[in-house]
Amino acid sequence: MPGNPILLCAPQSDLRDRLERELTASGYPVSSVYTPAEAVAALRDARFDLVVADGLAVTGALGSIRSASTVPTPCLVVAPAGDVEARIAFLEAGADDVLPAGWGHRELEARIEALLIRSGRVQPADRSTAPGQVVTFFSPKGGVGTTTLAVNTALLLAGGDHVGSGFPGQKVLLVDLDLQFGQVATHLNLNPRFDIAGLSSDEPALNDSEVAASYLSVHSTGVSVLAAPSIPDAEARVGIEELERIMSLLRPRFDHVVIDAGSRLDPRTLWTLEQADTHIFVIFPEIAALRATSLMLGYLAETATLRARTHFVVNHIFPKELLKTRDIENLLRARPAAEIPYTEVEMIRAVNEGVPLVSSRPSSPAAAALRVVAQTVMGIENRAPTKDRRPERRSVLFGRRSPSREARADRRSRSREAHPPRDRR
Repeated sequence: MPGNPILLCAPQSDLRDRLERELTASGYPVSSVYTPAEAVAALRDARFDLVVADGLAVTGALGSIRSASTVPTPCLVVAPAGDVEARIAFLEAGADDVLPAGWGHRELEARIEALLIRSGRVQPADRSTAPGQVVTFFSPKGGVGTTTLAVNTALLLAGGDHVGSGFPGQKVLLVDLDLQFGQVATHLNLNPRFDIAGLSSDEPALNDSEVAASYLSVHSTGVSVLAAPSIPDAEARVGIEELERIMSLLRPRFDHVVIDAGSRLDPRTLWTLEQADTHIFVIFPEIAALRATSLMLGYLAETATLRARTHFVVNHIFPKELLKTRDIENLLRARPAAEIPYTEVEMIRAVNEGVPLVSSRPSSPAAAALRVVAQTVMGIENRAPTKDRRPERRSVLFGRRSPSREARADRRSRSREAHPPRDRR
């Protein structure tokens, strides 16, 4: 948010130059000092809305820096990349937030904006009132990769060097609406301080978009995350009324709102599906999952008013192809927008490392399929030809058609004529 003066404290020239360049490019007035003593003196002489400091240079002096002015100034500290203990130490010493070295420009902007909002020092800039496009990921069967697809799609829509070309970069909000056991934060290696249950219980925040935005956690890619509750029973605090108010506040701030709706079709999920512009229904190619999907579609047709574009994505979570794509098409009467190929360990490793597949292994076949999903959300048609399409040999979904008794007899007769029995003598 341009207009808020920032004090930069960094003795190392390369770090200081980079921060000055990026902060200035974002429209912030920047004043630079080299030592904590100079920072304290500057805060006593002039007003600053935020201090950005090299954590190693201000160790032991954060308390003095924060209290140098009449009203404590929030501090964003830069920490060594990958040093979790250092980040914890800086937070315990008084830092309001910690930025790991190697950050992206959008992450820096988002963290600064969140701190300014939280401290009440925002100078609002003009914002577009056009609401962001809502994309809902859902499956009636759990464990089919709904969260994986939602997280990777959000990162692709946000763009940046980590996902390659083809995605211009947009402001993206990722909402974890699997309210009991949502794992969006785990997939992104985030430890959110705030979540959707806390926001739902904060009446002032539900009346002010700037305060509501302070409940978001920011990933290094620039994706903002509204995390699921940290305890399962907190879901009771999130009702349809609260969801409606949250969406009305946050949706206009983003180009896309990606929602991981989990696998439970409750009134909150129904309301979310009704508000969405695009539905991505994730399918596992086995009979029980397809029957559940068929039942879900029938139920939605009878009970909900849906206006969204609907797409199906097949996720092959087992190595063996249990059903052909044409079998799925026969039941759903729709062609899947994408098929995610089976990966033996890549998906699991990506979750364990907290680095989504499109960032950690962008050249893998699964990442290429995930790009197709994101392009579908953007309205770009990019479907691969369906394998093994032979209309003359079509099969029914839940088992192949058995030939009639007459056909079997005729087939045996022709076989005997073509291959007469040998004389055993």
